[in-house]
Amino acid sequence: MSQISKGIAVFIVVLAFIIILGLFVSALVDPKTQVDTKMPMNMETPVQGKEIGGLFIEFEDGTNEPEVKAILENCNIPVNYSINYNSDILPSRCYIMVDKDKIMDIEGLVDEINLTIPVKKGSNYVLTVTERAIQDKNFLAILEKNNLQVKKSIYCYVHLEDGHMSWNPDEDIPRIKDEFRMNEKVLTVNQEMKVNDLFVEFENGTTESEVKAILENYNMTMNYSIDYNVDYFEDKYYISVDKDKIMDVRNELNKGTNWIAPVFPDIKKGNYYIITVTEQAIQDKNFLAMLEKNDLQVKKSVYCDIILRDESKNSIWEIDALRIKK
Repeated sequence: MSQISKGIAVFIVVLAFIIILGLFVSALVDPKTQVDTKMPMNMETPVQGKEIGGLFIEFEDGTNEPEVKAILENCNIPVNYSINYNSDILPSRCYIMVDKDKIMDIEGLVDEINLTIPVKKGSNYVLTVTERAIQDKNFLAILEKNNLQVKKSIYCYVHLEDGHMSWNPDEDIPRIKDEFRMNEKVLTVNQEMKVNDLFVEFENGTTESEVKAILENYNMTMNYSIDYNVDYFEDKYYISVDKDKIMDVRNELNKGTNWIAPVFPDIKKGNYYIITVTEQAIQDKNFLAMLEKNDLQVKKSVYCDIILRDESKNSIWEIDALRIKK
């Protein structure tokens, strides 16, 4: 072979090496080449760690089941679902709808005893009415004066059955909730959450063995542990008032200062009511005199933390927690 032929051969080998090296380097530095070679076509990126159990939707008074179904059908829900209409597990609330022009006349009544903070709904405001307010003649007179009517909401639970399908809850759930809120018949809509603990308040003197016996009567859906008589909260004092005396006792309690804890509404329990009182009250001579007059006794509740965590589950769905609470 001549020197020229040898030179051409060497040149071809070197050129081929340079081309191969260039392609190799290009594959390393070009992100698209990496993605195309590493990811199969038509593979969707899975949504990691997304679990959505359902939605709690509160409808205005009088919304029937066909109307609820029609509202859901008009909303673009990307998974199969079922509806628990007017669920007895979800406590309906009493509310009033107040026109924006009248809201200033009503806001003075918002004190967590009669009404909650107004929530804007279109051109109106929705306010929750407590059971205590419904039994108050003065409050009812104010409603009549302003031509307001107490209504009762309808709660529905929408179970999203295919919660693990290839959809994006981070985008879809906010959109779905916004679509529901735009409907005039929808008062509130909330996403179901996971529950790790239940804080159960027992009456004065309930022992740990009694707590265990009570819990064994319920289907907790998982293993649990009990932290008895926890001190996570401030001591809670209460009085039990017979339903025949409740209005008189309430009127007397309203005369005192810092006697009632306003964040705890009266709770109806059978034929009597539970009223939470403050620690300042039990040190007040006038308060103690009122108790003696009405033959009432202050008691201290027992708080327990029911921990819903074990090796198989870390929590339960909120709908299960509500069922257990009920």
